Amino acid sequence: MLKNWIVTTQAVKNGTDGVMIRERYLLSTTHTNHKTTEKIIPIAGDKNTSKTIAIIGEKFKLDQKLNNKKGGRPLSSYAVEYCLTLPKGHRPTSQQWRSIVADCCYALAKLTKLNKDELTQYKSQIRAVLHQQPQIGHKGAGDHVHLIIGKVVGNRVLKELQQKKATQLIKQAFNAAALKHVGLDHKEYKPHELNRGKRLETWKYQQQKVGEAQHTMKVIKKLQEQADKWFKAVAEHDSKQQKRQLNRLLKTFDELSSCSLTTEQKEQTDALKLKISSQRN
Repeated sequence: MLKNWIVTTQAVKNGTDGVMIRERYLLSTTHTNHKTTEKIIPIAGDKNTSKTIAIIGEKFKLDQKLNNKKGGRPLSSYAVEYCLTLPKGHRPTSQQWRSIVADCCYALAKLTKLNKDELTQYKSQIRAVLHQQPQIGHKGAGDHVHLIIGKVVGNRVLKELQQKKATQLIKQAFNAAALKHVGLDHKEYKPHELNRGKRLETWKYQQQKVGEAQHTMKVIKKLQEQADKWFKAVAEHDSKQQKRQLNRLLKTFDELSSCSLTTEQKEQTDALKLKISSQRN
């Protein structure tokens, strides 16, 4: 048996950029993490929902800056992301997932004790995307939903959403919803790989991070090579080559926007973008 169906929690960092990066990631069919994903299905909200989360967060941060004369740390995380995962061999329908997500969001709303106006704003900041995975074999993740919820409602930040009690609550809600809407009981599930539990999950997480970092480095290398060719074309007044390389650069910058960059990598790519922009003008 399993103690709970799998739920992971993480804050969506880096303000608006972080929210929109997650939005692009969730829908990307070309990301290295999605090479085995069979289908990506929106469950709740759309890209405008992510924009709403970002706008509300930016407004709160501005008000915070204007009203906080003593200084203090500005809000840098506008949302929390939960990943609800089922083992391979179980594929709820899109509608069943919508019902599961609705129950989980309702449980979290009760935890945060929202008033009527706050509840309305809370509902407008729910984004969920289903990733359907191959059901054959035992390795790799099963179907899962990425659930992003905005942390800012009214004049407060819902700090409870990323606390341990929220993770425990959403696990319980996920268990109950899976049983209610799909007939899946976590207590009756027998994992294929017993006694490996957390160590296996840690290893998979580390491998995933290594894969993401390698993919990011590969994209940055491609970007630099394209930039070198573009600068050479500018120096040689080769307008045809300039146009060709510029189109490639724009596509690569867009690809890089879905990657998780270190501070140094972001500074380097921003500097490169500025240099290219100045020479274009």
